Amino acid sequence: MPDPSLALQPSPVGGRGIAARVGKQKGKHNWSGQSSPGGVLSSCSQLLKGEEHPELIWYHPHVIYPAGLQVPHVPCQTLTAPRRGRQHRQQQHPATMAFSSRLTSFLRPALAALQWAAPRQCRGLSTPQGSEPSLDLRGIFPPLATPFSPSQEVDYAQLEGNLRRYASIPFRGLVVLGSNGEYPYLAPHERVEVVSCVRQALPRDRLLLAGSGCESTQATIELTVSMAEAGADVALVVTPCYYRSAMTTAALVHHYTEVGNASPIPVVLYSVPANTGLDLPIDAVITLAQHPNIIGIKDSGGDITRMGLMVHKTRQEDFQVLAGSAGFLLASYAVGAAGGVCALANVLGDPLCQLDHLCREGRWQEARDLQHRLIEPNTAVTRRFGIPGLKKAMEWFGYYGGPCRAPLAPLSPAQAEELKSTFSANGWL
Repeated sequence: MPDPSLALQPSPVGGRGIAARVGKQKGKHNWSGQSSPGGVLSSCSQLLKGEEHPELIWYHPHVIYPAGLQVPHVPCQTLTAPRRGRQHRQQQHPATMAFSSRLTSFLRPALAALQWAAPRQCRGLSTPQGSEPSLDLRGIFPPLATPFSPSQEVDYAQLEGNLRRYASIPFRGLVVLGSNGEYPYLAPHERVEVVSCVRQALPRDRLLLAGSGCESTQATIELTVSMAEAGADVALVVTPCYYRSAMTTAALVHHYTEVGNASPIPVVLYSVPANTGLDLPIDAVITLAQHPNIIGIKDSGGDITRMGLMVHKTRQEDFQVLAGSAGFLLASYAVGAAGGVCALANVLGDPLCQLDHLCREGRWQEARDLQHRLIEPNTAVTRRFGIPGLKKAMEWFGYYGGPCRAPLAPLSPAQAEELKSTFSANGWL
């Protein structure tokens, strides 16, 4: 049985989603071949023999078939690509269900990888050419705020409403369950449900990064697999920090290596010292950049020298650095960052995408002028007023912000007025 920690390469067998070949190079999720109308597999009972390609395995949306296994005939209509999300569960054929029940637990990462990698070719998963990354993270990602109802339940209707508005902004993708998503305050089942809801609404050309970091390595692996099954393209894994003094370089390298080995989707490291009190050591980052399933880091510390050094020291790897804040986005691009995960993009998404565009075109004076107008609003919705400030600002720009989940408290009227004047003074209101 193939090692589930390895990436996938295109199969020489025709029919997108029918078969996959295991390969050792990072990020090769490119798929080729012909699919029949509607994504239905054209042949449901034909077998792959395995002499010429012994590493081939059968795939359909519900189960992995080892090469050469006698597969019972299953009507084609049960093999259509599943619609993701809470409201679109398909009934499996009894033969499929019986076989699925015999899958051992170690197959789950491979199943998730196959199930979600195959349809993703249109979202930028391609074979690297030259220095091009295997999974292109260049662009802006808003770390979504999780909307809550007045009773502090996750408000999925409001979440879908915000997603409809974000669909018109040229984001590279979305981050779900980051720090601004009040990730620590969500129950495990809520985390998975939020990812499923976002995946269902997200345009097919947008990447979905989902926070899956937990304090233990085992819990992180389990949640990462669940995020992949819910439709995430990439796992964003924050540093464990409760036993901060024990989080040495060796401990963190071991933790992330185990997660990278087990994850069915690429992993992005997440260093946010303002929340964890722990900066992921740069020597750990350089070591982990060599792992075939670890493709980048979101660094929210704001140390431009550190970011530039990370870019320089990992330049021979398939590894990208993402700025963790709009306040230093231009400076990050100047030292080689690929993109930004910016809380302010929840409010000022178009201007941040414009800043990204100006930097890529080398229009530095225009980029500098725009960056200057973003610094104070960014500080206001991050360090100054935090998530309550971010959610309040979202309401002024036509999004649903709503309450935070306790113990986070809403802004006072005086704080809200100060926040509003910050946006007004910089020409945004």
